Amino acid sequence: MAAPFRYRHRVTYAECTVGNHVYYARYLDIIEAARGEFLRAAGAPLAVWQAQAVIFPVVEAVLHYEAVARYDDELIIEVVVTELDRLKLSFAYGVSNTRSQIILTGRTRHVCTGLDEKPKRMPQELFNKLNLAFTGKPAAPATPSPRAPKMPAYPV
Repeated sequence: MAAPFRYRHRVTYAECTVGNHVYYARYLDIIEAARGEFLRAAGAPLAVWQAQAVIFPVVEAVLHYEAVARYDDELIIEVVVTELDRLKLSFAYGVSNTRSQIILTGRTRHVCTGLDEKPKRMPQELFNKLNLAFTGKPAAPATPSPRAPKMPAYPV
């Protein structure tokens, strides 16, 4: 498995509650930004695929809160692909602060669909880029049903 992708995020005032901690739902925005940057770094920016009528709606999200993050904290978000085939894509996340304190762990599951939100097979080019990003190895030549092995989940 390739090393986790790391994304840095500075907590903004708008993300915090009156009690000066990140509002629980804002972590979904934070991991969404990290996932988008992961895909961009893998050479597969979402806007490119959306223009080709390929999207990845979230079908499941699970977050486990360990500690609070506060205004102006710098967070390090690690993103790992945990499942990849031509129809499904799953990610695990670890969010920590610069003091190595774990703030949150989580995972999201996505399905590959067209703009009509009907499931469709992921384009081979995209599958190859994602497979390389999470295994560190090129995908095997295309077969009728290419499948990457399931990877161990990030600790959740």
